Amino acid sequence: MKTDVTLPPEALQVETSPEAETQEAPKGVHLDFSKKQDGKSPFQKAKTLPKRLKLFLWGDSGVGKTTLALQFPKPVVIDMEGGADLYGDAFDFEVLRATTADAVMEAVDWLLQHRHEHRTLVIDPITIYWDALQKKWSDIFLKRNKGSKGYRHEFYDLQPRDWMTIKAEFKELIRKLIALDMNVIVTAREKTKYKEGSFMVAVGETFDGEKSLPYLFDTIVRLWKDPQGRYLGTCLKDRSNKLPKEDFAAGYAAFESVFGQQALDRKAKPLVLATDEQQQAIAAHIEQFGMTPDQVARRLAAYGADSLDALTKENAELILKKFQAAAAKEPRNLQNRRA
Repeated sequence: MKTDVTLPPEALQVETSPEAETQEAPKGVHLDFSKKQDGKSPFQKAKTLPKRLKLFLWGDSGVGKTTLALQFPKPVVIDMEGGADLYGDAFDFEVLRATTADAVMEAVDWLLQHRHEHRTLVIDPITIYWDALQKKWSDIFLKRNKGSKGYRHEFYDLQPRDWMTIKAEFKELIRKLIALDMNVIVTAREKTKYKEGSFMVAVGETFDGEKSLPYLFDTIVRLWKDPQGRYLGTCLKDRSNKLPKEDFAAGYAAFESVFGQQALDRKAKPLVLATDEQQQAIAAHIEQFGMTPDQVARRLAAYGADSLDALTKENAELILKKFQAAAAKEPRNLQNRRA
């Protein structure tokens, strides 16, 4: 079976460091949210750190994606197409039957913030989530953008600028999955890949989902079944360099042998988010310093957050210390701002 998988061109992203931006105002107070310490090198000696398995599985129907995922320790499944209904007697797992993108995000948030006994999160398949996310925003734009070229009375054709909103929410989900202290297994359907610039000329197979997915996971395996009926896996990407380079029998044993039972069965630790008091204190400082929404967004992004609600308690403490240090350093400028 021929597989021709080409990773999509990686978008060139130019990031603005938090310390590169200053307030455009007379005698402005420059507030730096970055974690650097003056006079100390920002670098440290490299060492191997324990990481959770973040696995992207894709393949045609019937090749064992769900079966493999359910073999991992203490799985909980976000089931987008009813595929888990057939496995209740064969495996011990909990399931959420989700039909909307919001339900998926809420479930991931719960796993992030609460103590539980689950070790593995399975999203089966991400293909349906991607479709549901587009449907969500098409419905929103249909009501909101009646003057848009995409408005068709009964439905809405997504416009180029609309995709920025959709992809931002998709990447927010992926960011949370990466932060989640669990094994994460995301499955996707397979589809025919066609030659670019030609009409319906098939060149192989690829996954059915948002095209940046290969860049967001440490490990990517395509599952397939050979003519003898054997379920096999082909490793397309593995940052750990532990999985075999050649095709291998697609079973949990292959992953346990290289990643280790202890690592895969490690108990999850919840993410401790900023308290209401911390968020209120930061909001007060933001107003005190006269920071614009764009400045706030850029500063929060340095801590992997898109809002005060998404800040961890530890990072909120660091930010408050930054504000306090800035206020102590330039109190006169702050008084001028209040005036």
